[in-house]
Amino acid sequence: MAFVTRQFVRSVSSSSTASASVKKIIVKHVTVIGGGLMGSGIAQVIKTPMTSQKTFESLVDFTKTLGKHPVSCKDTPGFVVNRLLVPYLMEAIRLYERGDASKEDIDTAMKLGAGYPMGPFELLDYVGLDTTKFIVDGWHEIDAKNPLFQPSPSLNKLVTENKLGKKTGEGFYKYK
Repeated sequence: MAFVTRQFVRSVSSSSTASASVKKIIVKHVTVIGGGLMGSGIAQVIKTPMTSQKTFESLVDFTKTLGKHPVSCKDTPGFVVNRLLVPYLMEAIRLYERGDASKEDIDTAMKLGAGYPMGPFELLDYVGLDTTKFIVDGWHEIDAKNPLFQPSPSLNKLVTENKLGKKTGEGFYKYK
């Protein structure tokens, strides 16, 4: 886990007249905890019922000053990206578990057919099978009847065997 603190002396402002009357909070210090796969490139602001509009707008403006493109989303499991991505990854695993296609053919189909830079099994190994399992298990606890959140026998087996993907040298694929 990495801890990085930097001082930012950029002022933030909003072009909207409705929010121009609200004085913004100027963010002067930022601490980043973890700089892994997601933490290094994603800022989630993406607001709870207890967040003030002033705080929310200030964070959106600050995110823009960093050259990021903030998106807004309700506080829902997975927000936007993971809510779409993880069920896609899990469905790829289910296709493989049912014997509908090989993991290699599924990866090739998604790279060539959908234009994705990685197939779902390559992405699962890159993200980490333990990370994906952690997310699915958490969502399953929240909504056990949702078919998108059902556990996967092959994913559970690989994680139990400490075959977590690229970081351990083996997951759905073997790495040297």
